[in-house]
Amino acid sequence: MASTSMRWFRRVVTVVLVLAGLYALACAWFQLKHPPPVLGPASRTAFAPAWPRGFFWGTATAAHQVEGGNTYNDWARFERQSGKIAHGDTSGAAAGHWKKVAEDIALMRALGANAYRFSIEWSRLEPKEGTWDEAGWQHYADEVAQLKAAGVEPVVTLLHFTLPVWLADRGGATAPEFPDRFGRFAAEAARRLGPQVRWWCTINEPQVQMYQGYVAGIWPPGVQDHALAVKAFEGLLRAHGKAALALRQGDADAQIGIASNMIYFEPSNRWNLLEQIVTRLVSNGFNWSFYESISKGRLLFSMPGFPRLDKPAPELHGTIDWMGINYYRRNLVTFAPGSPGMVDIHPGPGTRSDAGIEIYPEGLLALLREGRQRYPLPIMITENGVADSAGVHRPMFVRRHAYAVKQAIEEGIDVRGYFHWSLMDNFEWAEGFGARFGLYRLDRATLARTPAAGWEEFRRLAPAR
Repeated sequence: MASTSMRWFRRVVTVVLVLAGLYALACAWFQLKHPPPVLGPASRTAFAPAWPRGFFWGTATAAHQVEGGNTYNDWARFERQSGKIAHGDTSGAAAGHWKKVAEDIALMRALGANAYRFSIEWSRLEPKEGTWDEAGWQHYADEVAQLKAAGVEPVVTLLHFTLPVWLADRGGATAPEFPDRFGRFAAEAARRLGPQVRWWCTINEPQVQMYQGYVAGIWPPGVQDHALAVKAFEGLLRAHGKAALALRQGDADAQIGIASNMIYFEPSNRWNLLEQIVTRLVSNGFNWSFYESISKGRLLFSMPGFPRLDKPAPELHGTIDWMGINYYRRNLVTFAPGSPGMVDIHPGPGTRSDAGIEIYPEGLLALLREGRQRYPLPIMITENGVADSAGVHRPMFVRRHAYAVKQAIEEGIDVRGYFHWSLMDNFEWAEGFGARFGLYRLDRATLARTPAAGWEEFRRLAPAR
């Protein structure tokens, strides 16, 4: 009897040891496949990068956040609702960029920038469905001409969150006609600006528009419905496809991309296999679904807590020439069965910006590496910046993130450009004017611009003209 009990005991111990070994091997495999990124020690010193020939070194803005006077879009209406924007702010005059284009281009040149990513405001250009505003189009054509004359390459974004009211009232990104209407807008942009604009970004941060508007409900349209969120994701993808086709028909040499917000997701505990798995699920869903859909020609979205999307869309395949990454943060992922989607996502423990975002340049390097592994496309950092009112973080922020780009290029990753957010302080959506991201400080009373901390570091790192 004792001998039989001992044999069973040994078998149980053996099974436990084997399972423990397999678990450890699986954790080790995940860690080897997704190692923590490490920047070289020189990232904190005043290194001198040798950027590749033709490398874009620029700044980025969005029309509604800087122009002022945008009154025909869903955001202008949303801002007027009580409690929607911090401090009761409204965009109003914003940074006055609409009237200060020449001045702001001079500021770009003073920074050593050779490129500028900006958006054109759809609601200005088509305030009523089917009616184009000629003065608005002429304004943007003049802006493009001034940029080219100054040696600054324009990179034009067609949709940076804001929608014309007439379209928002029909459901915005979930409206059946949204893709066709956006495609028509893109065709008009190609016709009017195409001869001077080669680089196009169809949509900015589609997953953020989906999440903030339809999950958190803190942006227009201000609802919380996961099924509608996925419907909006589908609408944005189909709209991109229509816009890309229109741009390509307007100019066969157009270089088309998307600016996708990407978070470096990391498991709270790298030796917790469940956290490794859910981290990959979250990262795949949030970071890569848009690009994966385009790469495979299918509408694909799968993320814990959301309806699954999987539909054929062959028209999406091959619609981008470059991949844009907007990078701001690392988030840690914890397996939490009691939370929505069974995950808890929170900032890492490092130094945080005024916006409560952890400053983690290593995450940019990790995402550049993953982008290269997934898709054979050039990459541009279409946004990267820090909310820093006191100016204590931005100089080193600029330096270390630039070093991450430099290190990626030295590893053979085809990075074509870096755009810092932002040229000047601006209206930061639900945060209002409280978060200061600008390389130029904005005086809201006079709209005057003065160099902010980090200005000199950005200029020092600029490619030689």
